[in-house]
Amino acid sequence: MRITIREIAREAGVSAATVSLVLNKKKGVSDETREHVQEVLDRHNYSPSRNRKRNKALSLATIKYRVHGMAVEENQGFIASILDQIELECRKQSYRLVNLNCDTNHVIHCIEDLNSSAPDGVILIGTELPENNCGWLSRFSSPVVVLDNSMTGYEIDSITMDNRSIMKKAVLHLYAMGHRNIGYLKSNRHLSNLRERFEGYLSTMRELGLTPPEPILLTPTLNGACADMAEQINSCKYISAAVADNDSIALGASKALKEAGFKLPEDLSIVGVDDIPFSAITTPSLSTVRISRSAMGVLAVELIKKRIENPDWPIMRIAIDGQLKCRNSVSAFENSKKR
Repeated sequence: MRITIREIAREAGVSAATVSLVLNKKKGVSDETREHVQEVLDRHNYSPSRNRKRNKALSLATIKYRVHGMAVEENQGFIASILDQIELECRKQSYRLVNLNCDTNHVIHCIEDLNSSAPDGVILIGTELPENNCGWLSRFSSPVVVLDNSMTGYEIDSITMDNRSIMKKAVLHLYAMGHRNIGYLKSNRHLSNLRERFEGYLSTMRELGLTPPEPILLTPTLNGACADMAEQINSCKYISAAVADNDSIALGASKALKEAGFKLPEDLSIVGVDDIPFSAITTPSLSTVRISRSAMGVLAVELIKKRIENPDWPIMRIAIDGQLKCRNSVSAFENSKKR
């Protein structure tokens, strides 16, 4: 396994920037420190081989990491469209790209396999990454960018959505349409993105002086949300509107409500997040906050390139905002409305 600059720095008891100065034979390091760092470099037979490829075609790998697959496989093409954009961008740049899949039980084997012929950089789809159990990320011998997870608490580059801002847009839209009893359709599976969205909902409700009702817990897939909503309809307290963790939940819940005889948006206005393809063609079409998959894909390729070329730069985190798409699943609240 190839040792990294950060590991060299830790062993030598210096900063990664100091190791870089020694490697590039630049000033700013005492002779004693330079000699000590060089001894560590020599002991590991380290050479800055990745830097020699700066002007050559990069080799990249994407890894789609799964725990249960509900977010990366069943969110109606959201992740697939990001991966398509990464592939398109790599083709434009003449980068070599390999796409891999792994689950929580085989991730160490996948990393060891990859390290045996390490690419210049790795883009890891981190939608389903657990928040407190990712120590294996340090096993990669190549630079890594995590996509679709903010990676709070980890020293690793990341690109994700500005989830709190996205949910604020959704709540404020319903508030502007006159709704005050605004509920939340919440995933019953834990994901960091969805936790941040719920936090955005709660903080926005507090800012507006509104009391959030208990969230309605649903499986984060179309069929799962539909089945769960059907079981809970009769026990739900009155709300005139709801925001959902994502479009799959919103669409599944909407289907169950319509099958139970409710009219949308007359009885309930709903806003989702993601703008998956089904959102525009369902009846009524779903109001949602669109996330640019093309921006995420392009930025992932750009960020991993910057990290390869600048291994000692500070950790970079990019948060992409969303765009509200107003469609037919939201109507103005009328005081005469009854559930």
